[in-house]
Amino acid sequence: MHNKKPGLFKLLEIVIILLVSILIITNLLYIKDACTNKHCITTNLLTIILLVWATAFWLVVIKHSDTK
Repeated sequence: MHNKKPGLFKLLEIVIILLVSILIITNLLYIKDACTNKHCITTNLLTIILLVWATAFWLVVIKHSDTK
């Protein structure tokens, strides 16, 4: 049972990183093609920053929870 947990976390890590990457690419493409004002660009850049921060925070929590 103990061996399955790290495998599931690794799979979850890969899925989350893949989904976050897709969201970031989507935001960048939206900024490039559809944003017409400063508010739109700011909102999408802040969304990208939030996605990166949340993913980094989650990865740090997972790494530290493995040490116990």
